[in-house]
Amino acid sequence: MSEEPEPADAALIAATVRGDEAAFAVLVRRYIRSATLLAAQLLRDRTEAEDVVQESFTIVFAKAARFDPARPFPPWLFAIVRRLAQKRRARDARRARLLRLWTRAGEPSITTENAWIATRDVETAGRAVHALPPMQRACFELVTMRGLTTADVAAMHGISESTVRQHLFRARAALRAKLKTDEDDHG
Repeated sequence: MSEEPEPADAALIAATVRGDEAAFAVLVRRYIRSATLLAAQLLRDRTEAEDVVQESFTIVFAKAARFDPARPFPPWLFAIVRRLAQKRRARDARRARLLRLWTRAGEPSITTENAWIATRDVETAGRAVHALPPMQRACFELVTMRGLTTADVAAMHGISESTVRQHLFRARAALRAKLKTDEDDHG
């Protein structure tokens, strides 16, 4: 008894266009984890990330007929996720700015990201990772801490695999240097 090979993304999209909801469900199961990781990384809020991913798959379903089967599916999906996350961040920044204008002078206002940063337990390694430039941190977290491949991360962020590897190399070098400096200072 041999297992049937998984259908290609383009075949699943074509089936979705024909009304096959089961095919669309396969696409969702195949990419929901990586899409949610990307959105969570961009938004720093799991609930917001899940909302963005749900909206992204709704767009994919609605616009499946426009998908070019000659192109890979993941970059299309991840571009939608990135665009929606950017819109959500811009909306949150506008709201935070308005909140600052409307609150009493001197009263601190906490944005979603600042609240996330303020409430997490940060150890030396966590601080070092957080201090990395954004793309180095994103690539490092997704490959090293979340176990995604460089190809997945490249598709998620719309960059080449070699660029992902370069960000990983630089991140690891910076972390080694930072952790060694901290060890020398405290040891």
